[in-house]
Amino acid sequence: MVLTERQRTILNAVTERYINSGTPVSSKELVGITGLRVSSSTVRNEFARLEDKGYLTHPHTSAGRVPTDQGYREFVDYLMSGDSSRLSIGQGVRRCTPSTLSPESLAGEIDTALQQATDAMSRATNLLALVLAPRMSGARLCHVELLTLHPDQLMYVFIVSTGAVIKGVIDWPRAIDTGLVEWARTYLNEMLDNHALTVRLIRRTLDNPELSPRETGFLRALAPAFDKLLDEHAQEDLFIGGASRLLAAPQMEDVTSLRDLLSLLEERYLLLRVLRAALSAGTVVVRIGSEHEAVALHPFSVVAAGYGLPQRSLGTVSLVGPIRMDYEAAISTVRETAQLLSEIVGERYE
Repeated sequence: MVLTERQRTILNAVTERYINSGTPVSSKELVGITGLRVSSSTVRNEFARLEDKGYLTHPHTSAGRVPTDQGYREFVDYLMSGDSSRLSIGQGVRRCTPSTLSPESLAGEIDTALQQATDAMSRATNLLALVLAPRMSGARLCHVELLTLHPDQLMYVFIVSTGAVIKGVIDWPRAIDTGLVEWARTYLNEMLDNHALTVRLIRRTLDNPELSPRETGFLRALAPAFDKLLDEHAQEDLFIGGASRLLAAPQMEDVTSLRDLLSLLEERYLLLRVLRAALSAGTVVVRIGSEHEAVALHPFSVVAAGYGLPQRSLGTVSLVGPIRMDYEAAISTVRETAQLLSEIVGERYE
């Protein structure tokens, strides 16, 4: 439904005030606000029209109004439209995102960067932060490194095109032949470099009939390392932070909503389904209350964005919270975090 400029101004004002206070907004509170020079009776008339159109409602017998899911949607669309400069980089984003979240501070391994991003987003917004790690589906193995730590201990390091670093230590039953270590490093990089990770490729590399029994025996001792690599290849990691902050938020006083949130954290596939939807969107995605397919998500809103390379999204960052959340802060934080993680992943690829 098309809103007049005055109705949109009133709706945005009600939504902002209700988000900040949690109490229904009366017509008297809006008299004299910027861009609105009308009487209290005129505001009440517009309240009635907005309520008829489904944007506002009034709880119980209160004379004040609160936004519906549709009202929140209109407000969020306004924030994300070209008409609103409130979410521009350098203003809302830098204000909402902690200064510790930067490419320099997150230049470690990708899993460390994702966990730091999750924690920083939660601290900045007091919402539940979720970061979906890059999937290894279609990922390529960029480099294999083998290092002798002790005479009977070998360290392996796999660097994957997604930016993931998988490493571990294998105890050897006898003193390690350093010559075989050098040969295996060269051989594995030649056979696996820039190839998509598959079980078939690993088996063909480790069980190559052209190798000598000595070389084959050495490679088969590395099988547990490649098993771990393939396990990581098939797994999606979801980093979660801020559950305790959200549970303590005043907006979460409803016991039913708390129970739904805890159940949601246990049913990770529901969250993964929502986050995957943001991978192909190319921009910030906001889902509010009843807009979710999953009933368990109806008490919540989700703000998500994909991160990765210009030609390929690798993962998503998101914030989950009550419908009465600070959308301006959430959208800014998600957008900035996605940009920063894209820089980090881009540097890894390069």
